[in-house]
Amino acid sequence: MTGQNQVPYPPPLPPDAPGLSFREQLERASPAARALLPIRAFFGVTFVYAGLDKLLDPAFFDASSPASIVAQLAAFTRVSPLAPLVRVVEPWAIPLGLLIALAEIAIGIGALTGLAYRLAAVGGMLLSFTFWLTASWGTHPYYYGPDLPYAFGWMALVIAGHGDLLVPAAVRRIGMPSMDDWDRARASAARGMRPRGVIEPDPNADAGRRLVLQAGVLGAVTLGVASMAAPIRFFRGTQPASAAEGGTNTGTGNGTGSGTGPGPTDGTAAATPGVPGASAPASAQAPATTAFKPSGLTVASTAAVDAKGAVRIRVPVDAPSSLPAGDPGIIVKLKDGTYAAYDAVCTHEGCKVGWDARDGVMLCPCHGAAFDPNDHGAVLQGPTNTPLPELPIVIDHQAGTITLKA
Repeated sequence: MTGQNQVPYPPPLPPDAPGLSFREQLERASPAARALLPIRAFFGVTFVYAGLDKLLDPAFFDASSPASIVAQLAAFTRVSPLAPLVRVVEPWAIPLGLLIALAEIAIGIGALTGLAYRLAAVGGMLLSFTFWLTASWGTHPYYYGPDLPYAFGWMALVIAGHGDLLVPAAVRRIGMPSMDDWDRARASAARGMRPRGVIEPDPNADAGRRLVLQAGVLGAVTLGVASMAAPIRFFRGTQPASAAEGGTNTGTGNGTGSGTGPGPTDGTAAATPGVPGASAPASAQAPATTAFKPSGLTVASTAAVDAKGAVRIRVPVDAPSSLPAGDPGIIVKLKDGTYAAYDAVCTHEGCKVGWDARDGVMLCPCHGAAFDPNDHGAVLQGPTNTPLPELPIVIDHQAGTITLKA
């Protein structure tokens, strides 16, 4: 029955209307918004963790460390298609590392809370594509690297939006009309009239204003979360060496093999987001590390290599451009009694290659790649098909030293 005096039925509330419970939001949301909840939660937690992991890792901001952002950028200039751009930002490596860490925290919080959600998702997509073109570029085949899937996952979130699921009511109201305005607008719709002076909220109105306000709140929350790293680092610094020096591998971020993007890292050559690298099997434990002399490129003694069969070295971060500055390396005594040195960054996903004394091979603990030191680092077992790069060395038998040749 219809007529002029009929009171129109109040329109249904949208999924993002204030006052709805999370269950009511789920019932009103689209299937796409519900399906993307696990991705939002995982990406959000991972990026927050990745940013905090960088802030808490003293090596990441130590320019003299081979695990620092400085050494990582130096490595990117040799392998990345963005090498010219990387060289431009190299002088500001430490501020750039801090910016990356804060951006990851902001992106993660935005994904979890809905603050400036699409802006955060766009940032995650661009950051992941950047990690792919730098940290993961040397990973072959490309689908073994995690950064490209992250980028397309963020792209899906940009396209689909969040449908205001998993978003606190307080966040939804930032830059929006008040809840009282919503209630009065609903009452006016039920009576078929609009009270004087009350403007019915339009979800699409003032989108720019809402974005600016939410971005400002997101920035403040990010700085608050990041500031928690300072007392934690101070507390760690006051611990005795025996307590502070655990046996764990501390990653420098969340990428594959370079320390800046999401994915597994072994704390030497590797970003990302943040996930500890796999432990090496007993037969593939890394050989003892021999520190290089700061004044030169002498990296090991023949006596140490003879005693252990192999020793781990570090290429100085200030080494000439012909050498992989900051990378770990391995010097091995070969079957014919000579010596060979190799870059110890696995050519698959950048994990740190160890020495398997039992089989006499260089073995990656992450995915099982094996390399033959007696055949110029040739691949014995995949998943990679690229040999380990050989480092030029000079042997001084009289002095008993092994020196990297620039």
